[in-house]
Amino acid sequence: MDANLQNELKNYSNKNSKKKYFFIIFIILLLGSAVYYYFFISQAKKEDVVLYNTKKVTKGDLSVVVSATGTLNPTNSVEIGVEVSGTIKEIYVDFNDEVEVGQLLAILDTRKLQSEVDGQTASLGISKANLKESEVNLRNKKAVYDRTLKMYNSSGGKYPSINELDDAKFAYESSVSSLEASKAKVEQSSFSLNTAKQNLDKAYVKSSIKGIVLNRAVEVGQTLAASMNAPKLFTLAKDLTQMDLIVSIDESDVADIKKDLDVTFTVDAYPNKNFKGKIKQVRLNPVTVNGVVTYETVVGVNNEELLLRPGMTATAQINTKQSLDKLMIPNGALRFKPKVQSEQKANTMNLVQPPRRLPGENPSKDLGKKEFSPIFILENNQPKRVMVKVLETDGKITTVESNDLKVDDELIISQKSDNGK
Repeated sequence: MDANLQNELKNYSNKNSKKKYFFIIFIILLLGSAVYYYFFISQAKKEDVVLYNTKKVTKGDLSVVVSATGTLNPTNSVEIGVEVSGTIKEIYVDFNDEVEVGQLLAILDTRKLQSEVDGQTASLGISKANLKESEVNLRNKKAVYDRTLKMYNSSGGKYPSINELDDAKFAYESSVSSLEASKAKVEQSSFSLNTAKQNLDKAYVKSSIKGIVLNRAVEVGQTLAASMNAPKLFTLAKDLTQMDLIVSIDESDVADIKKDLDVTFTVDAYPNKNFKGKIKQVRLNPVTVNGVVTYETVVGVNNEELLLRPGMTATAQINTKQSLDKLMIPNGALRFKPKVQSEQKANTMNLVQPPRRLPGENPSKDLGKKEFSPIFILENNQPKRVMVKVLETDGKITTVESNDLKVDDELIISQKSDNGK
């Protein structure tokens, strides 16, 4: 009985040992499979997973804008000076005063100039008196000569003598010359008198235009010395309801700046108000400052509200181009180039497929400056190449045309690092 029991216990123990052995082997194989899957299969799949940064295609209007700064100026301003020397006696206008054509602005001390006029008037009187004397003398000398010549001819050349006849002729011809000199002296005196009167008139400083006084550069009692350049007394603006904005355009942008383009600008005095204007002129003369070349452009501005003032600094935006109702993509999409992964090699055909032409389009002839460029959209988690016709860009957004692109397509902008890191 005891022997049988021991045999049964021994057999049971052997069976349990085998089961335990197989169970341990199973656990080891299971762990090995898990380790193999984690380190070889799972990590390999992770290495093949590529994540992308994307943005959706939109549609709308794009304006290409050139920015510039400049200064507001009157459309027509003149500087009023004086051509004679003297001391300011009276000033009749001040800053911001409105003036009419011919209005008296200031007067110089005229005493010296008036004395010059009086002196030249007297000189003219003397010259005229001398002229009359010369005329009388000429008549007398002519009468003597005529009488002497008649007597000489009547006597057959015997009386008076030939010397007396020559003396009478010489005296007559001299009186003719004296008369001509007296006439010239009268003309000279008249010219000197007119010059003196003009100088006296110049002492009365008058407005040459109808406008407003922008600047007054003199005071009563100030002495002016007129030499090569006339001293500037006043600056007048013809009309401030129309002004010019002079902006400096960089040489890289000047090719797009044309006459009649619309311009909007702001000034510091009214930061929340947009003013409008149109380009009147793009000047050809370059302006170089510290090696930077710019071109002055004149913008006509309506200033009927008189909010703008000469000298204000303005920041202008010039609309050079517009694309209306076009597909819009960020510029980053045009720069993106995908890295081809092992699982993507089967999709290589998608990355090299030729562009589809737009209806009636010949890329070699009809594009002009426009070109086809590749972009990539995300389709089934894979990049797909699409060719687009580039239209306009503002530096951040570009408008394009393509038969293979539509609104809300996922544009690939950049590729994230592997494993989504």
